[in-house]
Amino acid sequence: MIARRDALALLGGLVATACAGVGRKGAPPASPAPAFGFDAIVDLVPAAGLVWLVEGRPRELCESTKLGPAIATMASDERAAALARHYGGIDLRRADQLAVARFPDATLGLARVPVEAAGVEAAFEARGQLGNLTVERGITRFQTTLGGEPARVAVFGQNGAAVERGQPGPLQTAVYFAERKLKRALPALKAEPLAGAAERLGDAALRAFAPGPFEETWAAGLGGLLRATTALAAALRPVDTKPGAAVGLTLLLMGAWAADAPAAEERLGAAFHVLSEEPLGRLTGVNRPIEAARTSSDSNAVRLDVVLDFAAIARGLRDATDATVAEIMSK
Repeated sequence: MIARRDALALLGGLVATACAGVGRKGAPPASPAPAFGFDAIVDLVPAAGLVWLVEGRPRELCESTKLGPAIATMASDERAAALARHYGGIDLRRADQLAVARFPDATLGLARVPVEAAGVEAAFEARGQLGNLTVERGITRFQTTLGGEPARVAVFGQNGAAVERGQPGPLQTAVYFAERKLKRALPALKAEPLAGAAERLGDAALRAFAPGPFEETWAAGLGGLLRATTALAAALRPVDTKPGAAVGLTLLLMGAWAADAPAAEERLGAAFHVLSEEPLGRLTGVNRPIEAARTSSDSNAVRLDVVLDFAAIARGLRDATDATVAEIMSK
């Protein structure tokens, strides 16, 4: 499990950094590029061992007339461009899809974005961080270090890229999914308990998921509701009917609530109010919603919907994470 500051750094870093060939030295001959077996980059994330998953569409968010200006306050174009140069031209502002998944001993990040393997290799090689380079069936892979820990990179032709930090494992599964070698295995959002949560949550430009069961510190979350929650999900969507950068936040708790659903619904509303009044909630304006939180429930899900000022959220996350994001980008 990650600390709150780490979670803030992840969210701030994702939003901030997202918006703001021939003759390669030492490269073996490339095999013909296959038709990679994914439409959604999140479909490369394995279900086994998943702790949490955040997925979104940076390009859509950054080009939004409502959200784009607020997102731009979190990172300058210079910062985003510097990050792209650092990673060999991978510009997350141009990513149609982005997914970051946490596992017990590793973090996997994937982006569906225009990419040139040669540029990525050159950037890492220039820093002395390129090792064990291979190219097979159109997928370029190499080992490196990021932030002082071992990491592995995969470039899927010109379609996308992935980086794995920590212990190896999830990236290999992602490659197998891309190569269509896993005929019977399902990715994270197509396997239970997250499949049902993803279906109920619906489409959104930014979504987050965590599968249960939740134990230890997690179990006490949201007024103790996570003890009985089989899957936690959240989504952020622009609200076009509201002026300014209004967004709708949805929280969804899946579980066998049955007759306890009304009580769980009431507890979720109370827990959200408590969180909104904590320092982070005040800093990001969650305690000053555009529309007050509304709760609903049935036998299998408890839901909360609230409309928030995204400009206030962006300013708060910038203030809370700016130093940490700078550290992330310098690695």
